[in-house]
Amino acid sequence: MEFDPEAYFAPDRLEKRERLEEEGIDPYPHEFDRTVSIGEYVDQFSEQDEIDSDDTYRLAGRITGNIRDLGSITFLDISDERGSVQLFCNEDAMDNYDILDTVDRGDFVGVTGTPMRTQNGELSINVSEMEMLSKALKHPPGYEGLNEEQTLRNRAVAMWDDSLRSNLEYRFEMLRVIREYLASQDFTEVQTPVLQNIYGGTSARPFSTEANAKDSEMYLRIAKELYHKRLVVGGFERIFEIGKDFRNEDIDTTHNPEFTMMELYQAYADYEDIMSLTEDLVVAILDELNDGEYAIEYHNPVRTDDGHIVRDEEGTIETEVVELDFSPPWPRLSVEEALVEYADINPSELSDEELRERALEAGGEFPGGFSRGLAIMELFEALVEHKLTGPVFIVDHPVETTPLSKDHRDKEGRIERFELFVAGAEVGNAYTELNDPIQQGEHFAEQMKRREEGDEEAHQMDEDFVEALGYGMPPTGGLGIGIDRLAMILTDSQSIKDVLPFPMVASE
Repeated sequence: MEFDPEAYFAPDRLEKRERLEEEGIDPYPHEFDRTVSIGEYVDQFSEQDEIDSDDTYRLAGRITGNIRDLGSITFLDISDERGSVQLFCNEDAMDNYDILDTVDRGDFVGVTGTPMRTQNGELSINVSEMEMLSKALKHPPGYEGLNEEQTLRNRAVAMWDDSLRSNLEYRFEMLRVIREYLASQDFTEVQTPVLQNIYGGTSARPFSTEANAKDSEMYLRIAKELYHKRLVVGGFERIFEIGKDFRNEDIDTTHNPEFTMMELYQAYADYEDIMSLTEDLVVAILDELNDGEYAIEYHNPVRTDDGHIVRDEEGTIETEVVELDFSPPWPRLSVEEALVEYADINPSELSDEELRERALEAGGEFPGGFSRGLAIMELFEALVEHKLTGPVFIVDHPVETTPLSKDHRDKEGRIERFELFVAGAEVGNAYTELNDPIQQGEHFAEQMKRREEGDEEAHQMDEDFVEALGYGMPPTGGLGIGIDRLAMILTDSQSIKDVLPFPMVASE
């Protein structure tokens, strides 16, 4: 097989590359020694109306915008990660003015020159020499930009757009703040296996693979929880991990099969302590990245009564502006209280059969068999979740919702669990963690019965984890926060794709 460049790249740019090589110029040199970034250069001179400096600077960046050729003078702009500046290229002052015949928008160039302002006052650099650093062989998108499909598939170029780039910058900075905050609270960052023999920690369909060396099926993790609890058994009292989880499920505005979760576990704490920690963590992000503004505006997608997002004729999501006030403390509602307030349904007034019928009417399913607790949650998920502007903690779920949480100390049939909802999306999930090995084993056995009855997402029996609990785990509170969803909300994005560097797309 031979590679044909003309099948991939623009002929006019290939011709310019060839011209550079014929002139002995490497279109892709190994390095360029910058003296400062463009942002630092702009910061140094932006306040100086009159620039009186003969100092030489070496700047590098991508050519952005039009190249304005006025004959013996050419203007163009270059940008790097920190800023943009205009290049003033004068044929009489440049040693290699002819190189401008080979440059295009999108090329990376390095320049040597002195600071100046043009007649209209624009900060520039008076170029004495230009070097080609990387010849771009494809034409960049037009000024109308990429369409939605191109934005998803051509991510490297889509990041040139300020809106996507600013979202990603916020996301990456948010990760830094989370790490710094948790370190300040004496949490240790850990790493746990991505490939697992038994997937667990939540209810979800996994991605499966095969370990050739072991000749056995393995799974990409759906959660980190059970390995974190093993670390707590091992004596690590405050731990967290930020990493990828994988669930072979939906792709929509709030789901991507590969996603980023932050999970933490704190010994000698319960879900009340973790609620306070969650508030403090989000406040720390807003203090650092939103200048301490806790009330933010969010363009919340408009939804139908059954929770479907409304789009206009062109497919654009319709939105309404809501204010999200993250000033702590955040409201708390039990699942039943939320059903009464948002759906006018009081489960305590319904018989089993009435509850079952209402859940089925709302689209609920009971693949592993009916129970009141699961019916309550089916109604909550169908009729309430999308109405929760928040931030709000939904607390004290039915015991059937997870096999990994301790029973509520005061409410029979309930567990010490909360979910954090913001703008209709679940952002966080937490328990007072179950540390009774016998009860844990019994819960897993019940889940296996549900699997036998057709519930594919019921938890598997993890005997190794049960045995680990047998060595003793202290009282512990645990938390998982969806990094993608939190970034989506804090950047006023309506789709999770807008905060993922590389969202999953179907192959062409």
